[in-house]
Amino acid sequence: MKNEILRMDQVTTFQDGLTMLDHFNLHIFKGEIMGLVCLNENGKESLIRLIRQNAPIHYGRVYFDETLVNNYQHSPMTPNRVAVIEQKSRLVEDLTVSDNIFVLRRGVKKFVISRRVLNEQLRLFTSRLGIAVSGGDLVANLSRYEKCIVELLRALMMGEKLVVVRDISNSVSAADLINLHCLLRLFCLNGLSVLYICSHHEEAFKICDRISLMRDGKILKVLDRGEFLPENMLPFYSKSFDNLPKKEPVSRTGEEFLSFRDVRTETMDGMSFSVAKGECTVLLDIDNTVLRDIMALMNGSLKPESGEIIFCGASYTQRMARRAAANGVAFIDENPAKSMIFKDMSYLENLCFLIGEKQNRLPVGKRMKRHIEKEYAALVGNDIYEPNVKGLSLPSLYDLVYYRTVLGNPKIVFCMQPFAGADMYLRRHLIDLIGLMKRKGITVVMPSVNLADSMVIADRLILLKKGRFSQEYDRDEFYLFRSEGIIL
Repeated sequence: MKNEILRMDQVTTFQDGLTMLDHFNLHIFKGEIMGLVCLNENGKESLIRLIRQNAPIHYGRVYFDETLVNNYQHSPMTPNRVAVIEQKSRLVEDLTVSDNIFVLRRGVKKFVISRRVLNEQLRLFTSRLGIAVSGGDLVANLSRYEKCIVELLRALMMGEKLVVVRDISNSVSAADLINLHCLLRLFCLNGLSVLYICSHHEEAFKICDRISLMRDGKILKVLDRGEFLPENMLPFYSKSFDNLPKKEPVSRTGEEFLSFRDVRTETMDGMSFSVAKGECTVLLDIDNTVLRDIMALMNGSLKPESGEIIFCGASYTQRMARRAAANGVAFIDENPAKSMIFKDMSYLENLCFLIGEKQNRLPVGKRMKRHIEKEYAALVGNDIYEPNVKGLSLPSLYDLVYYRTVLGNPKIVFCMQPFAGADMYLRRHLIDLIGLMKRKGITVVMPSVNLADSMVIADRLILLKKGRFSQEYDRDEFYLFRSEGIIL
């Protein structure tokens, strides 16, 4: 008989009068990788908090390691043996790998600790698992994938029963994600259980033993491995992905609108690629090494060691890059609703911000503001009159960022991993927003470490590997990557 690590029966929770978990059911067995595909974000945060700690619930029961630990009558607030691995590492950056694994754990009471002994213990432990990790390395110097390995090792050493892996594909490369999946299976053979949370069923299909689909804090369906078929997902996706933007062919004139010519930086080894005017191009960084440098070169915070960047037929110097907005180059960050919204400004002031940047940071006149307000009221409704943007929904905040970018009339926009962390509904909305930029004649470049839904809207895919150009694919070759997206 299988040992049950986690069982949540009919769990219901509320927060600020809203239902977070709605008669939620979840069963995870020892050594199992259970997938949770979240069709929207509602309930995800509450679920993770509840799995980690036995907080009050309105209804239902929670069993951990076959013991009742929480119910609607009594919630002891005790922690469960659960580790969480997500985009932001929970390791202490200024300590070594060995310190994080052996010292920062329950029950350690030594006052004098030998680093040599710790490193040797780690070597013996990892050699048994076939993992190469140096205990003396500073965590701050590790890649995100290497930090994931350390977090998994620490979970095993601390005796955790369950590891929650949350939206990790947004922060590790495609190659590292494959390796991480192999490690998760290895750790499950050693008795660990995994709850693998993501927003895309194709990602879950590759690693999970079973999958639960969640929407609005409620489980809609549970799929066994034999049911991992795209057609079983259609009832849950089809309405949202109806009426996708028509893929108009982009004629390549041969003119290089943007090109990197043998560019070298600390991470780039003679990078060369080109982007045509008006097209939407995905830059897929297989190793997750060069994307930050590409963005830094384009915004002027980094100067190439050698090579040249050509934009609109002229050399794109660091001086030009530092005034990117004035030169027709715009950027949309990953998770822009958090990093690109000015919370102390009104909606209209936020919307007009890029215009002021292009005008040497001069304030936008009242007459122009009234014109913009009238024009965009038809698109965003009453949001345009909001004096405070803090209360806006996530799609409304994304509208604000993308409409502001379009209003700035750039020649090219770099959208950094636009679908990262977005649920199904937001991903569908983003496809429309990127399609709007294309219809306005704006060239779109999407640097990314995974394809997600980029292929739905892209015209071309460029693969980057080991700091260099690797290969490129036009739209009629996208069928080669069919398993990477919902619909192509």
